[in-house]
Amino acid sequence: MQSLSLNNLNVEEKHSMNDNVEEEDDPSLRYNRSLHVEPFHRQRRIDGTLPFSEQIPTMNHIVVTNSYDGRYVINDNLTGTDLNQGGIWKEIIHNGIGQKPTVTASVRLHYYAYFEHRDEPFDTSFKRRRPLEFRLGKFEVLPGIDLAVSTMQRRERAKFIISSDLLYGELGCAPHIPESAWCLYVIELLTTNESSTVVHDDQLLIKTTINKQQIDDFAKRIRLAQTLRNTGNEEYANGQLDRALRSYNKARQLIHNKVTLIDGKQEEQYHQLLLKLHLNSAQCYLRLDNYEKCFRACRDTLIIEPNNLKALFRASVSLRSLNQLDAAEKYISKALSIDPQNRDILMEVIKLKEALDSAMQATIQKPDELFTLKDSLSNNC
Repeated sequence: MQSLSLNNLNVEEKHSMNDNVEEEDDPSLRYNRSLHVEPFHRQRRIDGTLPFSEQIPTMNHIVVTNSYDGRYVINDNLTGTDLNQGGIWKEIIHNGIGQKPTVTASVRLHYYAYFEHRDEPFDTSFKRRRPLEFRLGKFEVLPGIDLAVSTMQRRERAKFIISSDLLYGELGCAPHIPESAWCLYVIELLTTNESSTVVHDDQLLIKTTINKQQIDDFAKRIRLAQTLRNTGNEEYANGQLDRALRSYNKARQLIHNKVTLIDGKQEEQYHQLLLKLHLNSAQCYLRLDNYEKCFRACRDTLIIEPNNLKALFRASVSLRSLNQLDAAEKYISKALSIDPQNRDILMEVIKLKEALDSAMQATIQKPDELFTLKDSLSNNC
């Protein structure tokens, strides 16, 4: 372990029930409640606890992503059962009426949300005894929910399976949301209220992907993400590590591969904020002794800035704590070469060397213990 030699080291985070959307006075379009007599809460029961892989083949793959960072994929040869792709799968339970809502429309809906193999929802609007209300395309809900609802008609009830990259991401949202969690949503769109104003703003970029129109407002997303980061910093200072992690995760979900970068200045602003969110999350995970997630956050940081000292240091601490000593040595050696006088790095070098010496000593003792055991057995025979 020449790179860690100590010889030369100096260690010194009142809704209205009225529907304002006018429908054409056509009997065939009128909502018939007699067709919806089955209680909404029983609609999920038809699925039991079937794995998603058995439900997806009968559903329509309406939005296709790469299943990692939410980027859209256009592939004419894609089959509906290709689980290597992510996105949104849809199955209509009851047909709706009228037109689908447009961007900026206000919508009201009820929903149930389930993890795979679970028959009880982890979230539902009925817990709050009121419908969920938000505006489409305004980043007020998870991207997957926004996209799913934009495909529905009023009074439609549908089942959606949504991949993690359009929900809570790879890290989830501890302690309630697991890592890389795909979810099943049963949604009933109650009402829509189209916006009567038209927005004209040169800063808003309109992009059409898979026949969907979304508003990508870089400045707004960065501002909201920075606010969430500041909230997380306050929660961290108050010792509320779980809450801080939720704030950092929400901020990261808001901007990570969800913005269109126009120039180098925006790209630098985006990467710097994302880097800070990864580093802050890594520090929270380190204090919570969640070393695996800490290392993942450090790895994401190093993708953006390969020589980031904090990320290299925390990655080494995490790997050492996971007893992956050889991997830890690579990270701390790189950090040491960048800043050989950093006190924290020098202390980590000492701790890692002690761990390596202990591991080596344990390896040497095992044959001796085995020999002693054999000798004892021979004497007793």
